[in-house]
Amino acid sequence: LYRHLAVHKTLSFIQIGANDGVMNDPIYQFNMENKSVISGFVLEPLPDMYKNLKKNYQSCPSVKPFNLAIHATESEMILHRVKPSLANKTSKFAQGVASFDELHWEKTAVVPSVEFIEQVKVQCVSWIDFIKSNGIEKLDLLLIDTEGYDYEILMSIDFKMLRPKIIRFEHGVRNGVMSHEKFTAVCSHLNLFGYQIISESYDATAYLLEPSELIF
Repeated sequence: LYRHLAVHKTLSFIQIGANDGVMNDPIYQFNMENKSVISGFVLEPLPDMYKNLKKNYQSCPSVKPFNLAIHATESEMILHRVKPSLANKTSKFAQGVASFDELHWEKTAVVPSVEFIEQVKVQCVSWIDFIKSNGIEKLDLLLIDTEGYDYEILMSIDFKMLRPKIIRFEHGVRNGVMSHEKFTAVCSHLNLFGYQIISESYDATAYLLEPSELIF
């Protein structure tokens, strides 16, 4: 990101599953340090987390918060999250985990039993509708952290219409959050559009190399 900023002087981004904008967030500090040259959209479907997200970005007017989830087909969905009343009995990490998958808590072992989980109905929008309604024609960075729905979002994106230069997403293969087959399929799909992939233990980064960014 810093290299991109050094070359292009500005950076635009979308973050899907932004939580409160701070907890375990990979770009919050970067955004605060570069608030004069970054612009973006941060999406968080849970109302209480969204409230904190707005507060944490209030000093950065070029970043716009939305109380939404991205879903390929539905306008409303159920999110399964740790009950706020039991949050003090779980780890800080567990409090930031919410998923469309009702069994996600078992895969990630964030809580000991289903009694810790509640269901919350949230508003959703498709990727294409969000892009069109906000007039987004260029995107440098896309971050996705949706606890099990990253594959579906990536496969729903029309990369011929909009191709982010950098994509960071969560695969969670080691816990079965995304299957090996789906991870292989999404990497192959991204390769078709010119992306190179860096895979880590739980996340992956896809990137397009521009001539101006090549290092010899």
